[in-house]
Amino acid sequence: MLLKSPWEPRLAKGNEPIYHRLAAAIAEDLISGKIPPGARLPAQRDLSYRLSVGLGTVTKAYALLERQGLASSVHGCGMFATGQNLAITETIDLSVNVPPNILSDRLLSGTLATLASAIDAKTFGAYAPPQGDLQHRLALAGWLQRYSASVDAERMILCNGGQQALCVVLATMVAPDVCIMTDDLPFPGLRRIAGLLGLELLGLGTDHEGILPSALDRTACEVAAKKKRLVLFTNPTAQNPTGKTMSRSRLRDIAGICKHRDILIIEDDVYSAFSAPDHLCFLDLAPERTYYISSLAKILTPGLRIGILIAPSNQLDELAHVIRAQGSGASPIASVVMHRWVVDGVASHIASMTYSEAVARNELAASVFASITDAWIGNGFHMFLPMRHSAAVALADAARENRILVTEPALSLLTESDQSGIRLCLGAPTRVELSAALRKIATLLI
Repeated sequence: MLLKSPWEPRLAKGNEPIYHRLAAAIAEDLISGKIPPGARLPAQRDLSYRLSVGLGTVTKAYALLERQGLASSVHGCGMFATGQNLAITETIDLSVNVPPNILSDRLLSGTLATLASAIDAKTFGAYAPPQGDLQHRLALAGWLQRYSASVDAERMILCNGGQQALCVVLATMVAPDVCIMTDDLPFPGLRRIAGLLGLELLGLGTDHEGILPSALDRTACEVAAKKKRLVLFTNPTAQNPTGKTMSRSRLRDIAGICKHRDILIIEDDVYSAFSAPDHLCFLDLAPERTYYISSLAKILTPGLRIGILIAPSNQLDELAHVIRAQGSGASPIASVVMHRWVVDGVASHIASMTYSEAVARNELAASVFASITDAWIGNGFHMFLPMRHSAAVALADAARENRILVTEPALSLLTESDQSGIRLCLGAPTRVELSAALRKIATLLI
């Protein structure tokens, strides 16, 4: 008599092929201990019937589990969970914040094949305008209005990624009297560029939503008294590194202070695709003083290095001058791919799948860290574990010893603060790898 399987069949959430989701569900339950080592997995026909999926789907899922070493078949008896130690044997990288790979080889090869008819030698052999091709900007502006109603093709500049867009903006602000205010735990990329350009950074107090209006107003008064020009840098959605998101009322309060104090705003909104449907941004509230940055590398795929910069009209010439000097305009090939995807609806499809995957991965993180009350789990592809700097260093070292890479411990801009923490990036690993890595880190915190 065959043993009955102890596993209650389910599919993991997400937009991957069904056999991937079935294999991921079994792997996750193996890692969590819901399926003990050596336990029998359901018969293929029975599992096909119970989940209402094709028999071929179950066969492919079981074959995938065998390749991963998580299951093995016994002739005449069925499929069994292996007794192997599910410890992490290969390095899992939680240090790079990218969306999961939604693209299929078929989609990518099909896109590249169409480039032959979408670009001609004359166009490819010429320099693009510093702002990028107008046709491309018009198409992209229409598509991006789902994230910001104020996106404007005439004020748009296409850059070689969001980080490049930020570098271009800051390069126009290099002066001894300029002061950049930002979160007390700042975006690491901002810190690197500011150091390179010699720009002063000032940290502002924050709460669970991010920058406190009172801290901004107080610091603005102090800095203005020193005759310095003020610039605010902010990630209003899924702030990097903490994952905090500002409410609509917080956005309005800060925009009001910036207008009153004549503060320019650099809005890094690369995670807007993971925001609420009623998303509001500083570009909507204060377009005359806002430099708005987005990136298709975060919304669609890292291989599409298209940064979007929307700037005040009176600053476009100066920004174009920097782009010419740096030779840093968007790639013509990447721009053609972007235009094709937007027009054909592929961009919307990928963005929708990426959003669903973000939801599933954040739910996974929330379940793993449910007992850790101060874990900050947001709505993008990263979460944050706040702690003292010494504890963050120790956790990063312990994770590395367990073959898990995490970001460097965050450093506060407030001199009197020892606040730090570790950002965990959820997008790059497979769902199974992510589950194993997060569970291991959770045990390191106990």
